Amino acid sequence: MAKLVLLIRGAALLLCLSISQTASTSHVQASVSGACISSERDALLSFKASLLDPAGHLSSWQGEDCCQWKGVRCSNRTGHLIKLNLRNIDMYGMGYYMYATGYYMYEYGYYNYKYNYPNRSRSLSLSAGKMSSSLATLQHLRYLDLSCNDFNGTSIPMFLTSLKNLRYLNLSYAGFSGRIPSQLGNLSKLQYLDLSWNYYYHYGRNRSYTMDLAWLPRLSLLSHLEMSYVDLSSVRDWFEMVNMLPSLKVLRLSDCGLNGTVSASISISNLTHLEVLDMSTNTIRIPSQFGNLSKLQYLDVSGNYYADVDLAWLPRLSLLRYLDMSFVDLGSARDWFRSVNMLPSLKVLRLSFCGLNGTMSASISLFNLTHLKFLDMTYNTFHTSLRHAWFWNLTGLKELYLSDSSLEGSIPSDLANMASLQVIDFSWNNLVGLIPTKIENLCNLTRMRFDGNNIGSSIGEFMGRLPKCSRNTLQELSVRGGNMTGNLPIWIGNMTNLSVLEASENMLTGPLPVGLGALGNLEMLDLSYNKFSGVMLKEHFASLGKLEFLYLNSNKFSGVLLKEHFASLGNLKLLELSHNNFYSVKDQFARLGNLKVLDLSYNNLNSVKVQFASLGTLERLDLSHNSLSGVLLKEHFAGLGNLKVLFLSYNNFNSVKEQFASLGKLEHLDLSHNNLSSVL
Repeated sequence: MAKLVLLIRGAALLLCLSISQTASTSHVQASVSGACISSERDALLSFKASLLDPAGHLSSWQGEDCCQWKGVRCSNRTGHLIKLNLRNIDMYGMGYYMYATGYYMYEYGYYNYKYNYPNRSRSLSLSAGKMSSSLATLQHLRYLDLSCNDFNGTSIPMFLTSLKNLRYLNLSYAGFSGRIPSQLGNLSKLQYLDLSWNYYYHYGRNRSYTMDLAWLPRLSLLSHLEMSYVDLSSVRDWFEMVNMLPSLKVLRLSDCGLNGTVSASISISNLTHLEVLDMSTNTIRIPSQFGNLSKLQYLDVSGNYYADVDLAWLPRLSLLRYLDMSFVDLGSARDWFRSVNMLPSLKVLRLSFCGLNGTMSASISLFNLTHLKFLDMTYNTFHTSLRHAWFWNLTGLKELYLSDSSLEGSIPSDLANMASLQVIDFSWNNLVGLIPTKIENLCNLTRMRFDGNNIGSSIGEFMGRLPKCSRNTLQELSVRGGNMTGNLPIWIGNMTNLSVLEASENMLTGPLPVGLGALGNLEMLDLSYNKFSGVMLKEHFASLGKLEFLYLNSNKFSGVLLKEHFASLGNLKLLELSHNNFYSVKDQFARLGNLKVLDLSYNNLNSVKVQFASLGTLERLDLSHNSLSGVLLKEHFAGLGNLKVLFLSYNNFNSVKEQFASLGKLEHLDLSHNNLSSVL
């Protein structure tokens, strides 16, 4: 009988094992073949239903096989959903900036560093003010990325804190606001947490915040923590809380409202693995304990402006490769250079707006800075000759930024020793004369900026001294306000990689060289405030399809403006032709479909035989200070549905017979100083 019982039990056990193995095998086979678990598919569909998706990022979320949907990954072993990546990868560059003061100043400028930000018009957002909690069903989820979307200023959803298997959570740039839930401390398996740069941008900058960080030490496996722009101003023990994360390698707490002094008695003994530390744009006195972070490779403490900075701790960071102390008051730190010079691994050094003065002596030994590639000391007050600078022996330097640093004298021949240079920025100093003649070995140059110095020669002679081997590598040449004469050289068309040419506020003369039209990579051309003359030719702009900003104002150009002149400029955003001698516009600007600003003011226009119907993106049109006359009709401006500013003052119009009803976005209309007898 006992044997029979044992046989029955054994058979039952084998049956259970067989069923389990069969189920497991079929589950794995189903997973491998692409099927997904129905309850998890339903959870995703419910989540999708709570969102607006103008760009169709979730258009693949249909059908039975959710494991094949975009952004979704399932486990090959269990079939469960383990990764959900809904990061909005549609970005837009902020390489250009615009500023406006009232209605009378409206300028575009070119900014030479391009930053990418989420394109909110193409991001996911909430359809009904609340995110579906269906994601809480995904209890096997290890990776969740909702960054760079727009969740309408709602609080971080509480249900996210129940996903106990999460290792990676990225909620940055997601449009969350309000208090960060302390229950995030329940996610004990987290290794990566990014809550940075959350605010509801539609109604001010209502940033996310927390009153305390007591929950943070429970995330003992955390190696990467980003909370930049989270308001931590009420957290007094932030330093102690962060110090209780023994696995931390990356810590970013930029612009968190942190302030005051960290007590010297507080140890950071647990942060022995920290490699990246960003504490920029706070108001803390930089603690000497940072010198104990022996594995640190990246340190950004810029924007912490305290007087009497002590840098005695800095030389202990022997592995440091990146150091940014911009906007830190180093004017009274007599040992700043010696401290920096004791960082043998340093590659990037940023010291702009530091109040530095006088310390440029070439007699200082630089035996430890042999790896330096990037040096920025802009906006300081050295008041010394560039000839005496200490960095001329850094032959491996690739980028050198010294703008607005009160440097004097001529550019020394030592420049020829720096054959690795790609960027030279000497703008807005008190330098005099041309660049040295013997720099033919500087073949890697991409950007050269000499604005606001007294070059005092013809621009042809200046450009003739540029290394011939760099004519195809240069992307930016800027000599604004350089006291230069003459005309651009006829060979300028050979500089085919040029994207920025800035030569405004000089005394350049003659007609535009036809070679300009060959610069197919040009994005910004500024020749304003010179004495150029002659007429426009289509050849001047023939291949400038990438051009976005064109400044030819305040010159002596004349003649008739025809559509063929600008037919190839389909990407143009700004066309500045004011303060010239043009007397007529005879055709439509038919190809300028991206134009936002058109300024034809202060010319001699007596005839504008043009309809602006093709300029649907135009926001500002200035025809003031001309000799235009006759009756204004609504069809003159038909199609300008985005126009915000319209200047027609100081002309000879005598009547306005129809309202500008089609200009629904118009904010400012100036008809003053005309001969108007009737306005209907």
